Amino acid sequence: MKFSIENINLIKLLQNLYTLANSNLSLSILNNVLIKVSSNYILFLRTNTEVEITVKIDNCNIINIGTITVSIKKLYNICKKLSNDNIINISLENNKLIIRTKNSLYSLSTLPDKGFPKINYKKSNIYCTLSSKVLLNALSCTYFSMAKQDIRYYLNGMLFKITSNNMMYIVSTNGHRLSICRININFNISNISIIIPRNGILELMRLLNKCKCLISMFFNDDSISLSIDNYMFTSKLIDGTFPNFINVIPKNVDIKISLELMELKSALSRIITIVNDKSYSIKLIISRSKLTLIANNLDFEIAKEIIIIPYDGKNIEFAFNAIYILDVLNVLHCKIVTLTFTNDGILKISDLISQQLLTYIIMPIKI
Repeated sequence: MKFSIENINLIKLLQNLYTLANSNLSLSILNNVLIKVSSNYILFLRTNTEVEITVKIDNCNIINIGTITVSIKKLYNICKKLSNDNIINISLENNKLIIRTKNSLYSLSTLPDKGFPKINYKKSNIYCTLSSKVLLNALSCTYFSMAKQDIRYYLNGMLFKITSNNMMYIVSTNGHRLSICRININFNISNISIIIPRNGILELMRLLNKCKCLISMFFNDDSISLSIDNYMFTSKLIDGTFPNFINVIPKNVDIKISLELMELKSALSRIITIVNDKSYSIKLIISRSKLTLIANNLDFEIAKEIIIIPYDGKNIEFAFNAIYILDVLNVLHCKIVTLTFTNDGILKISDLISQQLLTYIIMPIKI
């Protein structure tokens, strides 16, 4: 195996692979990147057995073909500390990966590719195309509601659902809050319902954040693959049934208030500074012409914020996790935010961003 490549190109692709987290510390080969040199391209592959990212490059000088795996941490750290304008010469000699530049020489240990795990990907005829910007925005507006290590394993991920009426729903929930992004699409496929694991979503967001292109999404029975520029991202799926999120959305609005988003966001950011419990519980008291936010803690400290609002309805008082509300406010772009409540205290917030309808449901906390 022998090839040469511009270091600046090598650093970019290694950086995108290096960020892939490896939670399986018992399998040391997962700390490696697979390098496969073919006659007309070079493939770099990284996996943690749940997520797999491959990248093909052809803007390099291929001398001899071959396949090997090597520590991505060592390879990446060496390359990023060399000059960007260097031409890197890489070869496999006596089971060592040799890295040469004009004035540098490194020899790294390798492992054969035989024991390198791969996700069994089959190219699917079920696919759709979507702008990377649209998908990244949808994920960024919903990912924070995913559960973390919940015993209800199907909540530890995100639902992708494509219906027959040209709608794609991207949904996440931890049982206490729900985030929904509805996208109008024009696909020739429907009745798709898959759950992508949390780690897969976070890795996909990192990759999409560095690419601006039209992507293709391929759906299989146990995996999803996305073609993003010259990258192929593949994630295993969670085998389970996602809750019926449509039934959670309140049909009736009992209380409705509107106020400036930044004013509410600033007040919440200030008031949570004294909250020292994991629930971040605060009271929302709505009365004539004002919204009052109150927080306290076990040290008997109290914080209060009052926001003047156009309201002349009945007085209500509910408690919510302030972080849940702030997560929503942080992704909205509207200047005026509308909060609607049911008589049971279920909070709903909606917004329309570039043909994407965002809906958020937050359950109250019992106090």
